[in-house]
Amino acid sequence: MADKNTEQKIKQAFSNAVPDIRGSILSDCKSQKGAVIIMTDTNKKTFLSRRLAGIAAAFVLLIGGLAGFQIYLTNYSVASTVSLDVNPSIEIEVNKKEEVLAVNPRNKDAETVVGSMNFKGSSLDVAINALIGSMLRNGYLNELANSILISVDNQDPAKSAELQERLANEISAVLQSGTFNGAVLSQSIYADSNLRQLAETYGITLGKAQLIQQIIDQSAFYSFEDLVPLSINELNLLTESGNLNLANVNSLGTASDKAYIGEEKAKQAALSHAGASADKLTEYEIELDYEHGAMVYEIEFKCEGFEYDYEIDAVTGAVLKSGKETDDDYIPPKADTPQPDTGSSSQTNTSTPQADSGSSQASGTPQANNTPQADGSSSPTDNTPKADNSSSQTNSTPPQPAPESQNPKASYIDEGQAKNAAFSHAGVSANAVTEYKSKLDREHGIMVYEIEFKCQGFEYEYEIDASAGSVLKHEKDTDDDYIPPQTGGDQSSGGSGGNIGEARAKEIAFSHAGVSADSVYNYEAGLDEDDGMMIYEIEFKAGNCEYEYEIDAVSGSVLKYEWDEND
Repeated sequence: MADKNTEQKIKQAFSNAVPDIRGSILSDCKSQKGAVIIMTDTNKKTFLSRRLAGIAAAFVLLIGGLAGFQIYLTNYSVASTVSLDVNPSIEIEVNKKEEVLAVNPRNKDAETVVGSMNFKGSSLDVAINALIGSMLRNGYLNELANSILISVDNQDPAKSAELQERLANEISAVLQSGTFNGAVLSQSIYADSNLRQLAETYGITLGKAQLIQQIIDQSAFYSFEDLVPLSINELNLLTESGNLNLANVNSLGTASDKAYIGEEKAKQAALSHAGASADKLTEYEIELDYEHGAMVYEIEFKCEGFEYDYEIDAVTGAVLKSGKETDDDYIPPKADTPQPDTGSSSQTNTSTPQADSGSSQASGTPQANNTPQADGSSSPTDNTPKADNSSSQTNSTPPQPAPESQNPKASYIDEGQAKNAAFSHAGVSANAVTEYKSKLDREHGIMVYEIEFKCQGFEYEYEIDASAGSVLKHEKDTDDDYIPPQTGGDQSSGGSGGNIGEARAKEIAFSHAGVSADSVYNYEAGLDEDDGMMIYEIEFKAGNCEYEYEIDAVSGSVLKYEWDEND
């Protein structure tokens, strides 16, 4: 029977042995259930040799397995995924040696680019050069759309950044050597489950999904779904025009805008529609944007007391949207020369036609005052005695107006002039105006005429600069109390009986929409009665927009209008 002394001797014998071996032998000893084991030196050496041989074999197998596994990882495991996005979206899987394991087209355009080419086993550089060449041949990269996105997905951030930069420089060099200059965006992928789900849902690469996500994080005006259909060139234009700061995206070159009319033509379209002069603009801004499924130029500017807001179709140049508001911060320039009151004698004399003077002389009635000439002399007439330098001439001279400091109203236009300025701007006739009101008041530190009136179904409010006579502010609203007069004439489209006629109504609608007659199609018009008022209902299309108008058949006023994009 073995006792504790025997076990202790065995421990002593193997005290210098490998711990794993010693533990194994002790375990065997304990399993003998009390049998006494007496080992000779020869037996001990044989036993130990066999154990060491077994362990060595296990080590050899383990090392061999690890080496084989490492070889597998190096040659057959995906180390990096490189995405190429233009409108075609392609993913390239490579191993640690940057040999291609697979090329996966993500959409139909990508299938066209890949074609029948088999890249398995080729180097990453060879595959990318071949794919870029196919994109150029098939017209996916050209002078109108010159942008490409390169995205690298690698678990090692340093390796990802190095590969991203190298590929971006290589592709940029290829594109610059062609007939146009390319624009290259590059990024490293930092994907989470949400981003992977978005890429899978919309059938795009992780690279494009990450770029879109960064754009909408910068601008709340976009949604992910809105931007998915856009090409990389369009996304690149949005980031450049909006000055978006995409921290994880590097950029080489500039996105092409040659597919669009350009900022200068868009500006001219807006100014022409607004009736504004370029040399009088202030605070002008323009930005290429994406609205309602179309690329548009968003333009904002101020001009002579008004703020304007426009959306111009970036392809056709059509005015898609326009807005005009009063500029509350506007301070009108001071007139160089104060305008005298229209009732003053000096204005009457200078504006009196010579024919009137002749008729006055023919009647034998002497003139009360001499008409001054450029040299200061008076006009000689048969019925008017020549003046001399005596005091009688001085006494007969009418009194001069007081200086402006003594007579503040001397530098203001009169109420009649202000009224005419408002009526002229509104395009109304004085004899058609009702409920007219006017008062001189101070607004924003300047004197203005506040004028209100009604005319043919509309209410008008104006502020007229009392010094310069310019329109500072105006509003026009529908007069809910208006009852149109009954017309006894024929209300046909011929324009008789007070009816403006369809041709004139059409001109008014086209002018208001800012379109030319030759650009209009699908035009329809009809004369109808609505609440006792005869109106022209006009519908037409121009560019990619549909328009609907209701025009007052008597006054020609625009009663209602709508526009929308073609589906």
